[in-house]
Amino acid sequence: MRYLRGALVRIRAFFASTNAGEELREELNTHLEMAIAENIRRGMRPELARREALIASGGMTVAAEAVRAQRGLPWLDNLTADVKYAIRSLSQSPAFTAVVVLTLALGIGANTAIFSVVRGVLLKPLPQRNGDRLVYLRQSTDGPGGADIGFSVPEIRDLREGANALGGLAEYSPWAVTLRRESNTVRLNVLLVSGNFFEVMGLNPVLGRVTRSSDDGAGVPPVIVLTHEYWLKEFGGDPSIVGKQLRMDGQSATVIGVLEPAPFYPNRADALMNMVISPHHTSALMVQGRTHRMTTVVARLAPGATLQQARAEVGAVHARMQREYKESYDPGSHFRAAVIPYKEVLGESARTTIWLLMAAALFVMIIAAANVVNLTLMRGVRREQELVVRAALGAGTMRLRRLLLAENLVLTLLGALLGLVLAMAGVRVLVALAQRYSPRAGEIRLDTVVLAFMLALAIAVALLLSFVASLPREGAFASWIAAGTRRTSGSVRKQRLQRALVIAQIAVSVVLLAGAGLLTRTMIRLSEVRTGLETEDVLSMRVPLVSFAALDSAADAVAKQQYERMRVDLATLPGVIDVGLGSNMPLEGDGLGFDLKVESRPLEPGEAIPRASLRTANPQYFEAAGIPLVSGRAFTDADRLGSEKVVIINQTLAKSYFPNESPIGKRVAWTGDVLRFTPFTSEWRTIVGVSSNTQDGGMDAQPVSVVYMPFAQEVAISGTLVLRSSGDPSALALLATRHVHTIAPDAPIQDVKTVAQIKDQSVAPRRLNAELISLFGALAVVVAAVGIAGVLAFSVSARANEIGIRMSLGADRGRVQRMILGEGGVLLGVGLGVGVAVAFFVARVIRGLLFGVAPHDPTTFVTVAAMMTAIGVIACWIPANRASRIDPAIAMRA
Repeated sequence: MRYLRGALVRIRAFFASTNAGEELREELNTHLEMAIAENIRRGMRPELARREALIASGGMTVAAEAVRAQRGLPWLDNLTADVKYAIRSLSQSPAFTAVVVLTLALGIGANTAIFSVVRGVLLKPLPQRNGDRLVYLRQSTDGPGGADIGFSVPEIRDLREGANALGGLAEYSPWAVTLRRESNTVRLNVLLVSGNFFEVMGLNPVLGRVTRSSDDGAGVPPVIVLTHEYWLKEFGGDPSIVGKQLRMDGQSATVIGVLEPAPFYPNRADALMNMVISPHHTSALMVQGRTHRMTTVVARLAPGATLQQARAEVGAVHARMQREYKESYDPGSHFRAAVIPYKEVLGESARTTIWLLMAAALFVMIIAAANVVNLTLMRGVRREQELVVRAALGAGTMRLRRLLLAENLVLTLLGALLGLVLAMAGVRVLVALAQRYSPRAGEIRLDTVVLAFMLALAIAVALLLSFVASLPREGAFASWIAAGTRRTSGSVRKQRLQRALVIAQIAVSVVLLAGAGLLTRTMIRLSEVRTGLETEDVLSMRVPLVSFAALDSAADAVAKQQYERMRVDLATLPGVIDVGLGSNMPLEGDGLGFDLKVESRPLEPGEAIPRASLRTANPQYFEAAGIPLVSGRAFTDADRLGSEKVVIINQTLAKSYFPNESPIGKRVAWTGDVLRFTPFTSEWRTIVGVSSNTQDGGMDAQPVSVVYMPFAQEVAISGTLVLRSSGDPSALALLATRHVHTIAPDAPIQDVKTVAQIKDQSVAPRRLNAELISLFGALAVVVAAVGIAGVLAFSVSARANEIGIRMSLGADRGRVQRMILGEGGVLLGVGLGVGVAVAFFVARVIRGLLFGVAPHDPTTFVTVAAMMTAIGVIACWIPANRASRIDPAIAMRA
């Protein structure tokens, strides 16, 4: 048996090259034949001589252990050496390595980017101290605009006294002020806060101090705390800003500090101020008016109190208030109060969209992992002889698993590194998406937790790849030597696994394509929605001249004179057809609404009090904005102060309260205790016209009731200029702003937008959703197609001899093609069936993201099925065509 002992020395050389497996098999066959020949020379019969040689070959395990014990092969037990060997092995298969790394990079990168959004918006602990104890209090009613109406100061006082589970309640109101600086005048979004706001919120300053109880009241000086983001953006992080005076709404406010980074709800804030900057907030009307609900409440759970206790106590207090102050709570509006964790409310509008994207990314990861498993299984067949020889040398199951794990870790970590680059680029896009949904978008980043998620995903895929591969069984070496073939008894199991993975890829691709199709059809439906405007050649800009706090009759008169000068001046610009003036930009509602009463129209028992959005417009507004009048007349110059109060209502209001008659000549009036806090009166106003509905608040929003009042008859609480152009309205933006500043140099100009831009902004989140899901779907289809073609190509390669025999017996090319196409067709059909069934369930989950499209839209599902079938047939045709070109003579010789 000296020939086999000599072969042991040769076996060691196998591990010096990853391509030596085939040569080693031939060499071992040669040594085996020589051993058989020697046994025959010793007088053994041929059958006995072969059996003894094969039995002797099984002793190589013991021999290998002896060789390893004497000479030492430390790299067999050293992970570093395993990694080096894995790198050498993969470098010999550059195409396989590149495809696997790129596939994993797409899957891992997509999941890493989306998970960074999930963590930043939904999972990451709040920056506030003990943020899990913060809660948001919401009061809501039925009907438009009733989702979050806020609280009044008396209601907050009752909650503070009656809800002991709340350890502290803080008040704040979103507000806007005009900041006048030496270089420019800007509009600031601020929060007017109570003195205990920062204590309740658990926020600290990075510079200076924050407000305290001594900053409350009507006689204290105005103070301001800058948010960290605004401090960096507008003041360059200048620490000397603390103590400086800023001029706001005609008053000086002292900067007392800079706040640590933190999100606020419901809107982003540039600064936080004590309420004295707004005399309205410290007035007796505000403090005593139970129906004046313009304050937001955040609270902190008391020590030992639970969320359930807080909800029960707030519910009891709220019910008691409705019993004791019946006149302040319309029973038809169904007032209700809720206690919501602050972390939850910050991400509530983004939750469905983000989890949808996370599910899509996980689907892509499933497809990518399935494709890589298939590629690994195909490569494993070609490496079978290597594993057999290693097992014969004494490598146990765990040793072989470790070798595979080292190689797969190299692959997945390379994929993760490339995926990290893709994730860094993707995060920028996703932050822009999240900013439209959540105040926490600024917290999205690739931090250590996200990187740990990426690493865990890579390791999980490496373990999957390592343990899905089958290892040689006992006696496999002798069988391999005797048979001289690569196939083992595990091939059938591998083929079944490969086919199952392809079916999973097809099914997941169908789900993603169905979701992308539904969202894309939603975009098509939104693009078909009529805006209610006759033209889109309109430019609008908001120019607030006087703040609500500084509003009086003299300031109002000056502002109206300036607005009229602007209107006349802008009308002389080239290309301008008409210029209108009103309180609102076209297609954008400001949420300013009041209760309404209709003359000779008493409310039915239990019917909610009508509510309408209040807007002002001058005689040219409707023509300039492109809002057609359905009936009646537009405002005229005669509709001014001192004349009869008139209004124009929209179709929604007309159909609701004048369904079978003309509303022209009928009268309506604002009502409710809240009017005491506004400059508007409850006088009866005669309806002189009906305008068409406009898609205010978005293309997918339901039309709301609107009442337009003459701009000249009401106070100039807001001013919006609307320019109708004969050409591209965006070309007028720069020139128009210059002309406005010649009349009011200190006026802040906001929201300079065309109608097309307003429409685009309203559908931008939905469009980005559709584009991302479509991108994931396209990626999934490509990977699935590669998977189908790869599995069938491998099948053709493994069955080359069989196909050659079939062709030599008379099977023509067409029959061979149909055989392979039939094999692929079964995979495609099963995958489509499973995918459509799952897509039907998933479609119900995303119902809230659809518009004008049913979740089980047949057009979408038929289109997806047809598309996937076409792609699958193409993927099947490539290996089928290759199979039909096999030369029977060459196959038979092999």
